[in-house]
Amino acid sequence: GVDHLFAPPSHNIMYEPKHITFVDPQGFDEIPEGRARPGFFRGVATIVTKLFNIVQPTRAYFGQKDAAQSCLIQRIVDDLNMNIEVCVLDTVREIDGLAMSSR
Repeated sequence: GVDHLFAPPSHNIMYEPKHITFVDPQGFDEIPEGRARPGFFRGVATIVTKLFNIVQPTRAYFGQKDAAQSCLIQRIVDDLNMNIEVCVLDTVREIDGLAMSSR
């Protein structure tokens, strides 16, 4: 079951266009996924860091399917001295073998 749900309002605090501060991890734009999606990892790093700051979790769960993102999140937690245990879980697949998504 679920004990808590984070559901910010549509005029939410996560994506304010006026914000000028970002978490910009170095090196991720050079990997294949980063080259194909410039700025993607900066967005992931910023949103996840904001979420962690708001929610203050003790654990965060990520799937192996998103290996680069899981690596990025672990690096953010380590580099920014966050007291969060990052748990990377096996990928759950559909019957046809397609990886399920958490989104």
